[in-house]
Amino acid sequence: MPRSVSTDRPAPAWLIVESFEERQVGVLKSGKEAEVFLVERRSLDGAAAEHATCLLAHKRFRPRHPGIGELRQLGFSKGTIYRHDAVYRQGWNLNARDRRAVQGRTSHGQGIRARIWPANELAMLRRAWNAGASVPYPVDRTDDGVLMEYIGSATQAAPRLVDARLDRNAVAGAWSQLLDSLRRMARGGIVHADLSVYNMLWWEGRLVLIDFPQAVDAAENAEAADLLHRDLVNVGTWFGRRGVEVDVEKVFADLVTDLLL
Repeated sequence: MPRSVSTDRPAPAWLIVESFEERQVGVLKSGKEAEVFLVERRSLDGAAAEHATCLLAHKRFRPRHPGIGELRQLGFSKGTIYRHDAVYRQGWNLNARDRRAVQGRTSHGQGIRARIWPANELAMLRRAWNAGASVPYPVDRTDDGVLMEYIGSATQAAPRLVDARLDRNAVAGAWSQLLDSLRRMARGGIVHADLSVYNMLWWEGRLVLIDFPQAVDAAENAEAADLLHRDLVNVGTWFGRRGVEVDVEKVFADLVTDLLL
């Protein structure tokens, strides 16, 4: 069974949770597997003037086998490409019929995949948030994705770490923040499993980890330690080239102890 994680970390004070309407106001990111849209949530409670609106990010996963014109009708701008997912499926807890369907890539199996990726992202974001990691606050599941905290301002989305143009001191600070989030996640039994400087955001001195659909539970996935090591090699190489003293093997040894105990 997955280890328990504290769930007393509160939702952000700015979040509007009752009597609201939402509208899509733009596209934040177009990727291989999903697109992220900027959503404005507006309060319908006239007494809540100080919290009249808030901005959220809606990550919508692409259909795996879209019909002619379907992507355009749904608002997606590119074709669909998906990574090999066998290493991540160990924690999906499928029954025998569904497992065969997924492995055989039947239409039923593709439907299972389509449901599980966003469900897994929301679940792992919630666990990472409750563990104290720096991740977007997970707001809710939607029919085709996940609604979460938007990182940025009304006029500028937070850049990815790789695009943030940080000086050496800021890069060192980002590494320190990353280690803190990874420690918290490891203590919660979570491995990101696809970590790179392309799925971290930098905003006002804060490093934020994003993109969790492939994250794994160490108690359910035998590859968790190997995936953690791969994550550390990916990010450690980038930070090391920018003057940060990085000992990947030492960091791995420390984190894997928290992860597996």
